[in-house]
Amino acid sequence: MKMEHNFGHPPVPQNGKTENPSGRAIPRLDLPSPETIAAYTRPEPSKPEQLFYDINQAAFALNVCPKTVRRLIARGKLTACKYLRKVLIPKAQIEAFIKATCDQPNFQ
Repeated sequence: MKMEHNFGHPPVPQNGKTENPSGRAIPRLDLPSPETIAAYTRPEPSKPEQLFYDINQAAFALNVCPKTVRRLIARGKLTACKYLRKVLIPKAQIEAFIKATCDQPNFQ
């Protein structure tokens, strides 16, 4: 049996089988093809569209701090609702606020 030498690894015979300490041959396992793997894996579920933002997410979307979002809610500029002890702001409210503040130039 002709052996090849892999530097840093034990020699591997040409017939594709390796020897274990007991002397019996262990067949090499063939890895499945990417197509086979794709056929047996589930696609990841898509994340549903976000309809509401909490205070921190709204602050991130508006590029302000969470305290500013609370002030806007207190002044009536944003409408919020409480759900399970959490303040939620509809996505449409955030978009409307951005349109209302960005479409009108404030050059005075």
